[in-house]
Amino acid sequence: SKQQTLRGKKQCEVGPTSPSSPDEVSQRSTDVTILEAINSLRSDLRATKVEICQTIDNRIEEMASTLRGEISALKSETQAAIQALQTMTAQHGSTLADLEQSVTHSSDAISKLQSEVKRLSSEVNTLTDKCMDLEGRSRRQNMRIVRLKEGTERGKEMNTFVSELLKEVLSMDEYPLVDRAHRALRMRPNDTDPPRSLIVRLHYFRDVTTILRKAADRRDLVYNGQKIRIFLDFTPEVAKRRAAFNRARELLCDKPGVRYGTLFPAKLRVIFNGTEKAEEFAELHFGTGRKDAE
Repeated sequence: SKQQTLRGKKQCEVGPTSPSSPDEVSQRSTDVTILEAINSLRSDLRATKVEICQTIDNRIEEMASTLRGEISALKSETQAAIQALQTMTAQHGSTLADLEQSVTHSSDAISKLQSEVKRLSSEVNTLTDKCMDLEGRSRRQNMRIVRLKEGTERGKEMNTFVSELLKEVLSMDEYPLVDRAHRALRMRPNDTDPPRSLIVRLHYFRDVTTILRKAADRRDLVYNGQKIRIFLDFTPEVAKRRAAFNRARELLCDKPGVRYGTLFPAKLRVIFNGTEKAEEFAELHFGTGRKDAE
């Protein structure tokens, strides 16, 4: 053993053995005991080391096994999620393809509809113009008398009352023949509100032209102390268009050397020094003076 080898070396170094004293024998015995204790401790340390290493290895193996299980579970979950995403992506791809096809068809249909709508709009505009023209022609013998107080016609048949009113106000030679006369078809206003228009249809168109010409020449028409005005009975659309020239007519009213009139359906004709203009002419020549006067 290693201890015997050490003892042999010491004997060689000391030389030939000689009788030992009791103290030397005791010292040797003590050294042997210490060496044996050291060897025992070394063995225990070695065993403890082996035990610790074994424990660490076991724990590492347990942790590795646990981690492998968790990783395997996570891998399974990840694969399932990826599979679901792949399936969803495939569905979305199919849906997008269907949508692209549907959009293409819709675009083609919209293009056709736009062409059809354009054609129909053109036809509607044409029919609207024709309808407006026909309605306007059907009203050629109609007139409106405005500002005539409600109830003025009481006690008389409406057609007779209107015929007498026109003859008196316009100083006509004979009574015009009235086919029909009535108030505008809306609720009767209060006494403080403007009265309803009186709509009149004459039997002869020549009477219409005569009445309008006389009304334009006289300008101020008075019946029983009431100022009234007489106009042609236009359709609402034509009346709205003609109303756009109100500003121009206001500027041209009573201006010397200026003649103007509104042509059917809505065209303002102004004659001044051989030129024909409309609202811009009135603004240019009379707009500033009118504003200054105001």
